[in-house]
Amino acid sequence: MTTGIEPPSASEVQLKIYEQAVQLFSQRKLAEALDRFLEVAKGPAPHISDKARSYAQVCERRTNGVQVKLSTAEDHFNYGVERLNARDVELAKHHLGLALSMQPDADHVLYTLALCCGFAGDGNGACENLKRAIDLEPRNRILARQDPEFTALASQFPGLRALLVAEPAGSY
Repeated sequence: MTTGIEPPSASEVQLKIYEQAVQLFSQRKLAEALDRFLEVAKGPAPHISDKARSYAQVCERRTNGVQVKLSTAEDHFNYGVERLNARDVELAKHHLGLALSMQPDADHVLYTLALCCGFAGDGNGACENLKRAIDLEPRNRILARQDPEFTALASQFPGLRALLVAEPAGSY
């Protein structure tokens, strides 16, 4: 028997907590924001989890004053995501590029680099990186379709829009 009211999905709950955490972050309530970001990082939507982990690192750095050394591909990726969230696109692109040079087949790095290129106004770079991310992991097409940032970029770049709506050969 259904009541007609669906409880929120885990992804919707994750997004709501993420929005609360960002609001706390912008109010400089870093300890509270850190707790929420760490909770969000455990959620089901990987693109939101990645952003939450990056924000959590910023909260930790700002509250601890610790200087982080970036040595691994994942370090550069996380810092690149943090810079992208802060809309420091050039520095984000630099660190995502370093991560990609260390792990050339890292689909999550390519996915994020596609966003970065799109924010920088580079539609071709956005398309090329997202296409490669999808080739490596077809699930990235679905994630990008559900990602509000890609949706906004797709309205600006027809090639990206075409890539998001394209169905792979042999799909059912």
